[in-house]
Amino acid sequence: MSAAESNNPVTARLRWLRPEQGGRTAPPSGPTYSTVARFDETEQWLKNAWSVVVKFNNPPDSTWSHFVTVCFLSDAAPADLLANGRVFTLYEGHRKVAEGTVRVDLSGE
Repeated sequence: MSAAESNNPVTARLRWLRPEQGGRTAPPSGPTYSTVARFDETEQWLKNAWSVVVKFNNPPDSTWSHFVTVCFLSDAAPADLLANGRVFTLYEGHRKVAEGTVRVDLSGE
């Protein structure tokens, strides 16, 4: 996939962390949210961090989870980081606020 294709939006299952887990006092109100994402496969991620844009497909449920649409803020981001099954974490500064998994096939959910 070329860099231009890296900004194709993908669906992901996202779970916001609660305050007792070090997360937010409440999920963002949406409908869009942008922050830095860490991809587990990325070493030295702070030097190679990528910003993502999250669009809420529906509000979070009682577990603070929901399906969202995710894309990179930059067209130069590596597309393979948003491949099916990839796990990512959203950060506000150094604080981890959400965990997500890219889902291409939603038939099982």
